[in-house]
Amino acid sequence: HFLKKGSWNEGYLLRQTQEQILQKMDQDEPVFLLLDDTICEKTKPSSQASTPTESCGYHFSHTDGKSVWGHQVVQLMLKNGDQAYPYEFQLFHKETTESKIKLSIEMIKRVPALQPSVYLLCDSWYTSGSIIDVALSKGIHVIGALKTNRILYPQGIRIQAKEFARYIREEETDLVTIGHESYRVYRYEGALNDLDMGVVLMCWKEEHPMEPKHMRCFLSTDTELTTEQILSYYSQRWSIETYFKQVKGMVGFNGYQVRSERAIKRFWTIVQFTYVFAMYLRKA
Repeated sequence: HFLKKGSWNEGYLLRQTQEQILQKMDQDEPVFLLLDDTICEKTKPSSQASTPTESCGYHFSHTDGKSVWGHQVVQLMLKNGDQAYPYEFQLFHKETTESKIKLSIEMIKRVPALQPSVYLLCDSWYTSGSIIDVALSKGIHVIGALKTNRILYPQGIRIQAKEFARYIREEETDLVTIGHESYRVYRYEGALNDLDMGVVLMCWKEEHPMEPKHMRCFLSTDTELTTEQILSYYSQRWSIETYFKQVKGMVGFNGYQVRSERAIKRFWTIVQFTYVFAMYLRKA
């Protein structure tokens, strides 16, 4: 009853949580916006069920390698220094919502101006032209994974990144160490589809042969960053994966047993508040 019909304002709770998070941002360090999605898997009800859980559907799970039944949540986090805070989430309706890209754009637009340097970190699903355009319009640079079929224009020649990689020689790469891993990296600066100028890093683990199937690509709209900075900044994205694991395993993010969409969203709002509150207690 508290979640479904209780007389309280979940929007107010979310806004207050966001205000507290923004006050924690250190203006002397880069602010990272972490964007990703996760699935709260549920048991598909019988076709005869009179009150099935609202807004459920089939969503592809990269973890399971197949489509699973449940809710898909698009999450935005803010990270500054060694702290990452859940800032906002949106429920993705596969049947009624236009796309996860649209939900992401709406959340990015609602983030207030942050200074001095802000970077949106995302995987290859979200490095779309529309997200890049919105981010840049707000003074936010994008660093994200890039699909290897993305079109590049080296010396004006239109070619997919994975095809261009076949022409790269080992002596044209730099050996870069990030954390405990070393990579051979080729740095491309120039145009690509949906962007007039950007940096694309083509990376191979040092122990792997330089073949397209072993390559990973990363994009940065900030061409002034060094190769090491781009890869180091992108590694900050892992915090959102850690967040999903923690809230599912320890705060019951996917353990709800309510059926109405309003109750589910309210529950998620309380979970997000609880996570932030626990971080405050730990720092106290």
